[in-house]
Amino acid sequence: MSFYRSYQLEDFARDESFRQWVLEHEPINTQFWQEWLVENPDCRQKVHLAKAFLLALEENETDLSELELDSITEQILQAPPTSSSRFRQFPLLQWAASILLLVGIGWGGYSYFSPTVANESLTAVVFKKDYLEQANPTERVQQITLQDGSTVSLYPKSRIRYPQPFRSQVREVYLEGKAFFEITKKTQQPFWVYTDHISTQVLGTSFWVQAFSEAEEAKVVVKTGRVSVFTRKDLENTSTLSKTMKAGVVLSPNQQVAFSIPQERFLKSIVETPIAVVKTPLSNYLFEETPVYQVFDLIQKTYGISVIYDAKALENCFITATLTDESLFDKLDLICKITHSTYEIVDAQIIVHSRGCK
Repeated sequence: MSFYRSYQLEDFARDESFRQWVLEHEPINTQFWQEWLVENPDCRQKVHLAKAFLLALEENETDLSELELDSITEQILQAPPTSSSRFRQFPLLQWAASILLLVGIGWGGYSYFSPTVANESLTAVVFKKDYLEQANPTERVQQITLQDGSTVSLYPKSRIRYPQPFRSQVREVYLEGKAFFEITKKTQQPFWVYTDHISTQVLGTSFWVQAFSEAEEAKVVVKTGRVSVFTRKDLENTSTLSKTMKAGVVLSPNQQVAFSIPQERFLKSIVETPIAVVKTPLSNYLFEETPVYQVFDLIQKTYGISVIYDAKALENCFITATLTDESLFDKLDLICKITHSTYEIVDAQIIVHSRGCK
């Protein structure tokens, strides 16, 4: 299809076949685009940029290095405006520059979206005149709607403070206690949740933050989307030394991180009860002499959790079972029992150990 050669970034971003390849890894379109790139190697850089841009818009990671991002962003910013009416109506290239700037410096987006009060404690902002405080002295969870449409489920004995209105470049909330956040996505206005020891940054997602003042551990649990978690010390050092913020601990659905306050370290893991992040028909979990690697691949897709295994060791392993009602870990226990395997959780990934099946 030669017309793809004339595509610009915004054309690729709209193309359904291209989107299915980049975002859904759909096999037919993946094969097509891989073959097309082999036949059109001079278009590789343009496709690489379009792919990175689309992933950034969808809150996924890109595989571009910082040098590549800096170079591409500079090219976009310096490019003369096009005369096409389509560009004037939908200036994606202008958005791409800002999106890539955000991706290029990591999820923190810190060198541009630097929070002005990143090193202040909750107590320090209590007396700011333009900040509102919401406290929950009851025994029930209270629902709070912020001016950007985001919602906060504030748990008992917890409180939040936030500026009214939010700043134009960043949305900030200070939390003491526990809350569940459902954040309205605004790509160019990241959302930060600060506690006394950790800070969490998102673009649009839902997650829990727990950080009671007397506790020795703070925790972030992701339900949907992706977040980055930083220590407050990292933010303070970055602000003081004018450094670019490094990427924090990145969490996806069914992942959590606990920060040990005495030891000052993170421990990333899988949530206690993972839920499906992709709707999968129950019939898909009816197995009849099914290669076990296919079962692991299905689990990975359903729960969004990486399952790492030795394909060679498992090539002769098959399973016949019905796994429609079991939890994720019950599924894994049964599969490993049948195949004489074991598994462990390392850095929020499932590592399967097997000697194979005869």
